Amino acid sequence: MSNNQNPLNAKKIVLFVVYSLIAICLLVTVLSFNDLPAIFEQLRAVDFKYILLALLMVLAYLATYPLSLCILTKSRGCEIKASTTYTIAMTEHFFNGITPLATGGQPFQAHSYSRARVKISESTGLLLANLVIYMGVTTAFSLTGVFFLKELTSGIDKWWIPIIIVGYSLNFLMFVLIFSLGNSEKLRALLVKFISFLCKFRIFKWLRPKKESIQNYFEQVQSAFHDLTKKKGALALAILTKVISFTFLYSSSFFILLAMNIPVTPAQLFLTISGTSFALTAVGFIPTPGASGGVEGSAGQVFKSIIIFITGGTLAGASVIANGVILIWRLLRYYFVMLI
Repeated sequence: MSNNQNPLNAKKIVLFVVYSLIAICLLVTVLSFNDLPAIFEQLRAVDFKYILLALLMVLAYLATYPLSLCILTKSRGCEIKASTTYTIAMTEHFFNGITPLATGGQPFQAHSYSRARVKISESTGLLLANLVIYMGVTTAFSLTGVFFLKELTSGIDKWWIPIIIVGYSLNFLMFVLIFSLGNSEKLRALLVKFISFLCKFRIFKWLRPKKESIQNYFEQVQSAFHDLTKKKGALALAILTKVISFTFLYSSSFFILLAMNIPVTPAQLFLTISGTSFALTAVGFIPTPGASGGVEGSAGQVFKSIIIFITGGTLAGASVIANGVILIWRLLRYYFVMLI
């Protein structure tokens, strides 16, 4: 494949349009459970200076998000330009946004690394370590919601409780699995045995000559992963940049609440950060583009609880205002980021 080929070809643009339409339909469907005209009526009174501050937070998130992968790549001594690594890291948003369960980013990034002449086993180790950092940081953020569990769940519909429990359980299991893929020799041996088992069937005979190379690939990936975890300074710096990045992202909801004329104070900033991460982690398993539908539902419930807590339950139409917050948040966090 030519290195100067435009990565955003016609097929990918069509995918973007199709999945965006699906996400928009799901967004409108969830919001229509409330009074949609009333939501838009609330938006007419938005304070746009706070919307600009929320937008600034999202831009800061975008600018700092790729730094962790850049740090890991540099620590491995890969012969690739920092600007190229930065661009590869940034593409994750687009491909995660148009694929179910947000699973498209890493395979495309591995492909992009290979075009930049980085071995696929090397890039997989890098991406695996970066994904572990991502999941570790977002999980840690969401767990801070436990300190505000009463405030974040006081106004939610009770049928959301099982969804939150299932979501957190699946998220934790996925974190353990991904970490094990990079660290566990037993899991590696199990994968090799599974491939050997598949090779017994005629339909998978094309795997037989590749069995040894696949085993070597797994070993090289885990070797790269182990090496990265031993570089304590680089690892700590990569984690720090992810913490900063998601602090910017989750802080955007604080300014959106202010834009909707909710009297949040700086003392309640951590509450809104915890609430946002809590709501997003709970529905990360939803198999739609960008978890569309699930995010609107869960975050709408959590923001309703936050609004009720802040206003002491005296504000009428908290559910409508919460869905107005979600509409703005999704426009900034999902559609704006995807367009960039």
